[in-house]
Amino acid sequence: MISVTGGHAQAAEDGYLWWPADGTVTGACGEARSTPTPHVHAGTDIAKSPSAPVYAAQDGTVRWNAVGSDPGGYGNYLDVNHSGGWSTRYAHLAESPSRPLVADGAQVVRGQLIGHTAVNGDSTGLHVHFEIRKNNVVQCPANAGRGTVITARTRTTTSIGAPSGPETVKNGGGVHITGPNSYTDVSSSGQIYAWNGGYYGGSPGGYTGRFVDAKVTANGGGYWLLTSAGQIYAYGNAPYKGGSPTGYDQEIVAMAPTPDNQGYVMVSAGGQVYAYGNAAYRGGSPTGYTGRFVDVEMTPDGGGYWLLTSGGQIYAYGNAPYMGGSPTGYDRAIVAMSRTANGQGYVMVSKTGQIYAYGNAAYKGGSPGGITGEISDVGYRTDGVDGYVLISTTGAHYAYNSPFLGNPTGTAAIF
Repeated sequence: MISVTGGHAQAAEDGYLWWPADGTVTGACGEARSTPTPHVHAGTDIAKSPSAPVYAAQDGTVRWNAVGSDPGGYGNYLDVNHSGGWSTRYAHLAESPSRPLVADGAQVVRGQLIGHTAVNGDSTGLHVHFEIRKNNVVQCPANAGRGTVITARTRTTTSIGAPSGPETVKNGGGVHITGPNSYTDVSSSGQIYAWNGGYYGGSPGGYTGRFVDAKVTANGGGYWLLTSAGQIYAYGNAPYKGGSPTGYDQEIVAMAPTPDNQGYVMVSAGGQVYAYGNAAYRGGSPTGYTGRFVDVEMTPDGGGYWLLTSGGQIYAYGNAPYMGGSPTGYDRAIVAMSRTANGQGYVMVSKTGQIYAYGNAAYKGGSPGGITGEISDVGYRTDGVDGYVLISTTGAHYAYNSPFLGNPTGTAAIF
């Protein structure tokens, strides 16, 4: 579920770092500096006026102010921690830990917007200070001399090695079946597209991160939207029961409501579960999983739930029956799951639309050709008929034994 920002943000399939901003190099990595005290410059300063966007140089995990409030005059800064001990630092940002564009602990992909340049710390003009580190030791292999004109989101000469392990998954709002002939789409900015279902509001302001999931109430009279910071926005007859948990180690990725709509659980990418209202905590934070957690589904009676990883592993809690998982042969990461109406089966889907059916879930087709973007979610029919709808990161639907109702327009955000 990859963020699209001007068509450039994408999970990296090679190990090269990208330049984080447009501008001209006004300070080179490794050059001697005399002020405020003699030192060797640890990064590359890229300056441009007015304030310029700053993008992630590679996939990784955000850490705000990783080594203190302002060491070395960084001002507002964040690190993105990559694989193999590599990290990149972005200093003199307009954003801060209390007003972030990307939250601490969030997973970002190469080319994703993470901030904007400002003047703070040891800075006298608009620029981003860009550092490359390995095992916390400054590296200057991507060095560019003073006066070099930099284009954002172009490849540097520095490779930190191709990403290893499971492919990055970035959750978006997805598709949600609301009846035998209706479904509702949610974009990563909270836009709502209701197909033969009720529209009750959307596109809220003031949220943190992006929208990563949504769920519709049992009678289709409302829905909840969930952000990557765990914020809940309730519309229609969906009651607000709490949200915005603290202490999670990675971003919040998915939610599932109780059947009476009086509670819900949410899960982080690390498998931590948070329960609200009358939803019971049944367990979470398992060990030994592959990738990251990407989805959660509640049993029909609310007595348990399943957690899904990007490696297709299923963790069942409470009275949720384990019916299989950990498929082999998929060519891209597993991104989502959806249960059957009676909860005795579920399907999971990969980024290329490969469907894996377990229990009483029926395989009705998959792996569609000509996908725009990549598949980001699956919704199983709720009326007891076997069938499901897939949605891609550009909002295109692929229906199997389920009505096709159209494709949304006007957004390029994650669905």
